[in-house]
Formats: sequence, C-alpha cells, structure tokens
Amino acid sequence: MNTFGALGYLSVGSLYALLTVLLLTTWRGQRIGIYLILACVLSAAWGFLLAAQTAYGTFSSLVIAFAEVLRPAAWVLFLVRLASQMGISKTLRRFSIFACAATILSIGALGVGGTQRGSSVLNLGSVLIPGGLLLALLGLILIEQLFRNSSLESRWSLKPLVLGVGGMFAYDLFLYSQGMMLNTIDLTTWTARGAVNVFFVPMIAIAARRNTDWEMPIFVSRQVVFYSTTMVAVGLYLLLMSFGGYLIVLYGGSWGGLARIVFFAGAVVVLLTLLFSQTLRARLKVFLSKHFFHNKYDYREEWLRLVGTLADFDNSTARHVAIKSIAQIVDSPSGVMWVRDEGSSEFRVAARLDTSDEYFDIPEDDALIKFIGKSGWLIDFAEYEQKPEHYAGLQVPEWLQRRNTAWLLVPLQSAGELLGLILLNKAPGPPRLNYEDRDLLKTVGNHIAVHLAQAKADSMLAESQQFEAYNRLTAFLMHDLNNLIAQQSLIVTNAEKHKRNPEFVDDAITTIAGSVDRMKRVMRQLKTGRSDSPKKMTDVKNVVSAAVDRCSGNLPVPKVELNEVNANVAVNSEEFTMVLTHLVRNAQDASGRDGHVSVSLNRSDGALTISVDDNGSGMSTEFIRDRLFRPFDSTKGSQGMGIGAYQAREFARKLGGDLKVESNPGQGTQITMSIPIE
Repeated sequence: MNTFGALGYLSVGSLYALLTVLLLTTWRGQRIGIYLILACVLSAAWGFLLAAQTAYGTFSSLVIAFAEVLRPAAWVLFLVRLASQMGISKTLRRFSIFACAATILSIGALGVGGTQRGSSVLNLGSVLIPGGLLLALLGLILIEQLFRNSSLESRWSLKPLVLGVGGMFAYDLFLYSQGMMLNTIDLTTWTARGAVNVFFVPMIAIAARRNTDWEMPIFVSRQVVFYSTTMVAVGLYLLLMSFGGYLIVLYGGSWGGLARIVFFAGAVVVLLTLLFSQTLRARLKVFLSKHFFHNKYDYREEWLRLVGTLADFDNSTARHVAIKSIAQIVDSPSGVMWVRDEGSSEFRVAARLDTSDEYFDIPEDDALIKFIGKSGWLIDFAEYEQKPEHYAGLQVPEWLQRRNTAWLLVPLQSAGELLGLILLNKAPGPPRLNYEDRDLLKTVGNHIAVHLAQAKADSMLAESQQFEAYNRLTAFLMHDLNNLIAQQSLIVTNAEKHKRNPEFVDDAITTIAGSVDRMKRVMRQLKTGRSDSPKKMTDVKNVVSAAVDRCSGNLPVPKVELNEVNANVAVNSEEFTMVLTHLVRNAQDASGRDGHVSVSLNRSDGALTISVDDNGSGMSTEFIRDRLFRPFDSTKGSQGMGIGAYQAREFARKLGGDLKVESNPGQGTQITMSIPIE
C-alpha cells in the first residue's frame, strides 16, 4: 500500500511541476498568474514531499503539517483573487485570508512549542485536522460563489476549474471530516489521495487554457497531448490489469497462477487491438480537440503538411496527390476526383485514390454541378440524407446516392469557376463536421483548384510551344516542296521539245501535272493553316469505304459493315477519309498480321457512329486518360508524330460529336466516333 501511495503522490507532484513549467513559459505578467503559479508550485512540492514521506518516512510531522496547510491555503488565495475580480463579498474574501493565516500560524506556533516541550504528533493533528477541514470548506464555498456569480457565457470556461479545484477540496473535506469523527486520519483515504488528485490536474490545465483573461494561454502540441494521453490511458489500463491479476491469484486457489497468465494474455490482446484501432484514434483526437484546444486544427501544422503533400510527386500523379492532401485532413481512407474536360460538357473521372468502385462522369448541366457551382457549398451526404431541406431541393445523382461509402463532396473552385470535385469516402469514426472542418476543406479545395488551373495553363503553353515547333518544321517542308514544284514545272514546260513516244510522254506529263496540282494544294494548306477543299454534303458510307480500301493493302485486312446506312454530312471528304484511315491503320498496327480489325457504320438516336474494333494489345485506363490524346506523345518512336488520335478527336468535336475509347490490356480496343446528323 505504501508503494501505491508513493506512486500516486509522485505522479500528482510531477503533473503539477509540468503545469508550473507551462504556466511560467506562457505568463504575460498578470497578477492573477502569480497566485496560480504559486499554488501549482506548492502543490508540486506537496506531492513530492508526501511521496518521499509515504515511501521512506523521511520528514518530521511538522514539515508534513506545513505542507498540508500551505497547499490548500495557496488555492484559497487564488480563488480569493478571482473572487475580487468578480466583485464577490469582501467579508468572505477577508475571512478566507484570515483563516489561511491563522491556520498556518497555529501550526507554526504549535510546532515550535511542541519541539521545546517534546510534544507528540497527536498535538499537531489537533490543529491540522480542523484547520484542513476549514480550508476545504472555504475552498468549496469560494468555488460555489464564483460559479453562481459568473455569467452563462463564462461558465463554460469555469467548469474545468470547478471540477479540478472543487474536486481537490471535496476530497480533503472527506478526509478531514473522517478525521474529526475518528479523531485520527484514515490511512487508506490518506494513501489514495495522491492517485485521486491526478485526475484534477488536467482540469486545472484546461481551465488555464480556456480563461484567456488570466493571460496564460497554455499551448501544448496536439501530438504531445495525444501521445501523452494515450500513455496515461495505457498505464491506467495496465494498472487495472495488475489489480485484476492480483485478485485472481488471491481468490483463484490452485488455478490462480494459470488463470493469471491467461488473463494477462487476453488483456494484452485487447490492449493491442485498441491501440491499432483507427476508429478509437479518431474519436480520441476529436475528444482532445474539443476539451484541450480553442481551435480544432493546428493550422500551422495543417498548412505545412498540405505543402509537403502537394510537393510529393515521387510515387503519385498530381491529381492523386491532390486527393490525398484533402483526405488526410479528415482521415478519409480514399477518394475520387472529377475534372472539367476541355472541349466536352462533362466532369470526367480524373483520378482515384485507394478505391476500385465504379464512378461515372457527371454532365455539366447536372443539378449537382449547377448547385455547387452557384453556392460553392461542400456536400455532406450524411447531412443531406437527414436534412435535405438544408440543400435547397438539391437532387444528387441516383448512382451517387447508392454509394454507402460516400461522405463529403469538396468543390475545387478558382476565381469563381468550378474546375473539379473531390469525393471523400467515410473515415473511421467520422466526426460531425463543424464550421472549422468546412472552412478548412473549402480553403484547401480552392488552393488545389489554383494548382489545377496552373497545371492546365502550363499544359496549354507546352502544347502551344509544340505546335510552334511543328509550324517551324512545316516551313522547311514548304521550302522543299517549292523546289520540287519548280523542277516538275520545268519538266512539264520542256516535255514538248523532247518527247519520243507521244502516248508515254502524254501520260507522264499528265501524272506530273497532277502531282504538281497536289503539291500546290499542300502548299496553300500549309500557308493558310486550313483545308483548301470546301465542306460539302458527303455520303459517309463512301468515306468509310474509301478509308478501308486505302488500308486493305496491309494485314490484317479490315472488314467493313455498312449496315445499309445512308446519311450525308457537311464535311471535307478528304480530311474525313484521312482521319478514319489513321484509326484503321492504328488498329492494324496494334493487332499484328494475324489479328482482326473491323469497321462498322451505324445510325441511332440522331447520330452516326463509326466503330473501329481490334483484338490487339489494348491500352490501360491511365494511358487513355493521360497520354492517348496528348499531341506529340507517340509510342511508335521516330515513326510516329503522336497527333493522329488528337486530330481524330478534334475533328469529331468540330462536327459536334466526340471520340470514345474502350480498351483493356491484352483484350483489344474499340474506338467509336459519334457524329450528330439531322
């Protein structure tokens, strides 16, 4: 029992010493801070002194008696100082000061006289017990007066003080009232007092944190609070397990030793399970944030973590990093990002983080996009289900409502423009969101949107520079073509003078003249940057057939299915044929000589669809999203320019349609061009 008591007093003394250090480092010169620091210093000394006394019996009764009255007297003086600030009765304050002084002087006088006459400890107890009881009563009365006379707004900050200091005085009242009845202090109650007082010190620290008018704004790192609280909880758990093991051995009989081993093994398993529980950690963080800090987040730490995450591109793409930077704020395990696709009317799935669920593109005119774009709100799906009226009749897509894991939808806005969305899935033990969570998530979302806008601008600039380089290349080509035209023109001019076989020469001249005409068209196209041939109504069936015929000389020979579709489109037929030819040849290259390539033409719902299917090597989702339509990014090395797929998609979009790609590695590819028709 002496060991338990010594450990209890040592623990409370250490906690008061730590609190003293924190108070000294944050004290800003207010007078009330002196009283609080003095009370903590005397409480720390009291704890250490009684720990040594309980373990070794080092000090005399007089020293113990002084420690017993100085500690509560210091707290009474602190409460008196608070009472004077609130204008509480002067009579009560003066009587409290007089009682403290009288008790201390009585102990001193009795101790000095007893030393001269060889008095016993019992004489000191005759003053210590009633004196301690009086100080405990005064402390409780002052606490009650402070709480009763405080405003409703200030009671929130006073509650921890009432619990901490009031609890300490309440236990002293119980101890000394027993002493008055029994004429001696109960040893068990005395021994347990140190351990019981451990619970009151954190309450006093919280009170100092909440009462900013004391000018002692204690700051303790969230990590320190979290891990120290965890260590204290683990220590208490192990202490309870030890007590349980002692009881098993004491009452377990012959099975006591075996039962204790099994009990401790199970206790360790439970402890490890709790320590690795994400839900428990999340709830503990929420509890500590609510009760130890004014703000839920350490914004300096959050900003540094955000910057560090956004700068980490070692193993992730920029969009994956963006999802992670938001998810880590609320401990979300996974998420999805949608980004507005240029030239399209949809927000397309751009990246996923640790989720394999299927998500769909969201049309730009969807009610969800319009609502977020107009309000800039963060969507909490739990709140949306419980209180849909808060979202002004918002209609969430049905497929998204069915996602049981969906939690938060964070907008990515820059300069009032909605650039994208990030969906966060449910965290373990997700807390109820407050204004701090929403403000921080929206701020980070806007910051990420700026990064996305900057990345988009950089990409457009790089693309423009690539096209500029391409234009320089065509300038050299134009020079060479011009020389060739001059040579061919000279042959045509001098052919009449040197012909031998009239029919052969005539054919040669006709062929050369035709090449000259074609090269002149190329020259005009390169100079003007647009096709020399005007658009005209063209039978799509003929264009598809022409493209397939051009590719029939290579293996595998493509098969065509026109399905008796008859439709005309206003288009440059030569450009259309070149685009389709490129798609078919790509399919042939991917399939190999023994592969299969088919081209089909269909019409439905006011649109033509031209599908090119192959059973070749296929492409991954990431390649289609990030590289297929990027100009000048070719997998064919020096043999390809890397603009064919980009050109085909832009051609379809100029006609009001689009180009869709469905592919799986090792299973082939289907490219579908859709063109609206009247």
